[in-house]
Amino acid sequence: MSVFMKVFNEMRGYYPKQGYIADFEKKLDRDGLYAGFKEKFSTISGNSWEIGREQFEWEVDNIAKALSEIRYISYESAQLQLSKLDSNYTLSVESFVDEVNAFIKLQEPNYRLIFMVDEVGQYIGDNTRLMLNLQTIVETLATKCKGQAWVIVTSQSAVKDLVDTNKLAETDFSKILGRFKVKMNLTSQNANEVIQKRLLAKKEEYQGELTTLYSKHHNSLASIIYFSERGRQYKNYKDSEDFVLTYPFIPYQLDLFQACIVGLSKNEVFQGKHQSVGERSMLDVIQNVAQNISDKNVGSIASFDYFYDGIANIIRPESERLMTTAKNQLDPFSLKVLKILFMVKYVQEFNPTLDHITTLLVDELEVNVTNLKENVKKSLSRLINETFIQKVGENYEFLTDKEKEIENEIKGVSIDDRDLNKELSDWIYDNIIVVSKFRYQPNKQDYLFTRKMDGVRVKGKDEELSLNILTPLGDEYDEEKLIHKSFADNDLILVLKGNFDFEREMRLYLQTKKFIPQKQGGNISSTERQILIQKAEDNNIRKRNLTDALKNLFEDSVMYFNGGKIDVNATDPKVMIENAFNQIITTVYPYLSMLRLEYKESDIKPILTNTDDLLTGSGDALNAAESEMLNRIRRLSGDYQNVSVNKLLEIFSIKPYGWHQSAILCLIASLFAKKMIDITEHTTYLDRNEVYNTLMNNRRFATAIIKPTVDGGEELDGAKKILGELFPSQSFASTSVRDIWQDAMGEMRQIIQELNGYKALGYPFAMSFDTPIEVLKKLDVPMEQFLQNICDLESELLDMKEDHLDRILEFMRGEKRKIYDRINEFVKVNQTNLYHLQTQKTNDLIGLLQDSKPFAGNKIQLANASLKEIQDELEASLQTLRANAVSKIDSIITNLQNEKEFSEVKVEDRNKVIRPLQLIQQTLGISSDISFINERTSAESLAKLFTEGLDRIEELRADTGTVAMPTIKRVNISKLRPENISKLETELDVVNYLDALKTKLLSEIKEGNQIIV
Repeated sequence: MSVFMKVFNEMRGYYPKQGYIADFEKKLDRDGLYAGFKEKFSTISGNSWEIGREQFEWEVDNIAKALSEIRYISYESAQLQLSKLDSNYTLSVESFVDEVNAFIKLQEPNYRLIFMVDEVGQYIGDNTRLMLNLQTIVETLATKCKGQAWVIVTSQSAVKDLVDTNKLAETDFSKILGRFKVKMNLTSQNANEVIQKRLLAKKEEYQGELTTLYSKHHNSLASIIYFSERGRQYKNYKDSEDFVLTYPFIPYQLDLFQACIVGLSKNEVFQGKHQSVGERSMLDVIQNVAQNISDKNVGSIASFDYFYDGIANIIRPESERLMTTAKNQLDPFSLKVLKILFMVKYVQEFNPTLDHITTLLVDELEVNVTNLKENVKKSLSRLINETFIQKVGENYEFLTDKEKEIENEIKGVSIDDRDLNKELSDWIYDNIIVVSKFRYQPNKQDYLFTRKMDGVRVKGKDEELSLNILTPLGDEYDEEKLIHKSFADNDLILVLKGNFDFEREMRLYLQTKKFIPQKQGGNISSTERQILIQKAEDNNIRKRNLTDALKNLFEDSVMYFNGGKIDVNATDPKVMIENAFNQIITTVYPYLSMLRLEYKESDIKPILTNTDDLLTGSGDALNAAESEMLNRIRRLSGDYQNVSVNKLLEIFSIKPYGWHQSAILCLIASLFAKKMIDITEHTTYLDRNEVYNTLMNNRRFATAIIKPTVDGGEELDGAKKILGELFPSQSFASTSVRDIWQDAMGEMRQIIQELNGYKALGYPFAMSFDTPIEVLKKLDVPMEQFLQNICDLESELLDMKEDHLDRILEFMRGEKRKIYDRINEFVKVNQTNLYHLQTQKTNDLIGLLQDSKPFAGNKIQLANASLKEIQDELEASLQTLRANAVSKIDSIITNLQNEKEFSEVKVEDRNKVIRPLQLIQQTLGISSDISFINERTSAESLAKLFTEGLDRIEELRADTGTVAMPTIKRVNISKLRPENISKLETELDVVNYLDALKTKLLSEIKEGNQIIV
């Protein structure tokens, strides 16, 4: 606030240093006495008022005299007023704004008063009180002065660069910025024009010479001033006019330098917490650089390292010490390189590659870029070795003091050559080549290969095919040695021609990878922790660049095999390896060419079932591969060796064959299908399905034994005749013992399965199936015993067929079984009804179901006829019983309706008496159970129904509420029969029975009970 008032006082001509003096002057001026006062003071004091107010305390008497005369007051009064000036003076935002507003009102109508504050951010910093004070001033001026008082401030654009990292302060400052409605972005993009006009303007007589110079070199400028397409594109000269305006600088330098000082400032490389990085700094440095190269010849250019000298005096001491050390250790050119890397360290959009650093060091238009680049390369290598810089990918980076210390620690980490080899082999085989096998295109099969690096197996196990990659980490070989080595080792050799940088970067990668977790585990500062985080990121980049470099080495690699070079016509590592192995595989496996077809595991089934002639060939003809395998099987069997599937896989998968497993299994299946071999497992011969299951299950390969087939002769013909009679549905036309055996086993097992299925149905005669099952089971013998076994069992088999099997199958497969099932179901459902019929025919049906051989003779036909007669008789009997039952219920309904009391029941309730009887009547009218109908229509049951009806009538009469009905007891006459009389034989018995019954009946009547007859 005091600053604003100070400059306002100064602007009005009042004393700016002390507010109370300025307030004294303002009041005199307001009263029109200020000019007269100054004259009086000058007359009395001998000094001007401007001098006198500077020593106010010493001139107070003269001031009092002048004041007393100008205001016409006593000297004492004047002295008293002056003594109170300081204590009476107060300053507030409100009083300040009131003064400003009063001043503006005295001016012309469109008058504007502007307060301009430069670098307000540096002044305020993270002082919240100053922030809020500024906010109050701005708001109050805007409110009271109605837009005629403006405040314009300059500051950095990013809030985080103005205030401390305290979030509250940052928030407060953001609020203040919000009070400024207009933002004027005054960036350094316009600095070029300022620099060109203020510092680089050329005299007219020299402009023509520069234009000629541009015309001479403009075609080569694009190659001299070069920036790759990656990263930001920096400007070159647009034309001759731009060249004249900017020379001896290059347009990109101004933009890059601005980015450099912003980055350095943000990272607190400069002295002072909030160093300005705007146009003023650029002007100073450009002027300094221009002066430093002013004595050079026309055609010289300011190389970018000169810009470092322009800011060296504001760099922090700890950073400057690094440069001092470098000056004592490095040659001048390497120092120039280091200065440039220092400048661009924090410019993220600039990639400090070899080419870009070379561009920044161009110092004349006729420079030899090739020589300059070579010198830069040497200097960079030296700077890396002496740990002034580090290389991350293709970029070179300046190291601060602490970074340099950590870099030296990293370089001191011990890395064994085995660690290098292990890491490199992982990169090559796990990330670049990836595969451990290749596909041989003619048969579309995969082949494994040994993975070596520098002559040592590094992945997987030993295979007959081998790839040996010679890397920059291994021994060097000349052309002649490589040819000899490829012939002697029988490896496919791939040579990666690297350089020292690759090995150095690889070692540094592992050192850094090992160092970071060790260092992080200790007690480190926040600065060191941040450096380690950056080191980890840089190391990831280093790894990516190393792997990219490896891929490039593959593109330039050379391959050797069997004493000669291999031309693979590819650059992708995986494709290169596959193409190379496809070329050399037939040299390693000369018999591989016998496989003329593409065999797959899925081909085994169609081969075994002879459904694909392309796989098996026509007839029994053997192809070359099948003949080779069959001959080997016969030789091994002739030497009394067990030839398992595993053994054939071992023989034919290695040199000189190299046949893949699918092909070997398909060839075995084909030889089996062509009846050239038999396969047994635990001495049991396998049929097609079992062979298929065996060849599809590698756990059975060791126990599956392969034998050449044998001829059956006359014994086979005899067996076929017997089997033809036993199983007439099978032709048995083959001449192969195995086929006849398999067909017979199939028929035998199928019939046994069918018989067992019938047994499981639970028929009473199921035990009769045991005889054919037991006889058929005798056929189940190994193939070598099969023919003799058939001859031995001839009579037993054929007798069993005639006496048992044919009759059983005829019965179970045909109509007879259906008739039996119908009889069984009828008897089960009508068991009680048949008891009431008690005829011979019912006994015939029950007897059939208990017969152990119902299929013998004409038993089933006779039983079927009886079934029809019984069904008709039963239906007639049921119809009569149903009609009688319906009639009896009708009688009960009629009797109830005729009862006098029934008429006293409400009409709407009468159905409650009749409906239950009608439901019983409906049930009896459709019932098929004789016992049920007899039981429900017995005298006792009918009497009970009648009694229940009467009871219901009484209940419904009582519900009318008109007559109080006494309770009537009803007794069924069947309950009153005289006791101890079980039969009547004489007239006297009848008389006695009736007398006893009469006595009981009269007794019940006397008691008022009703008797239900």
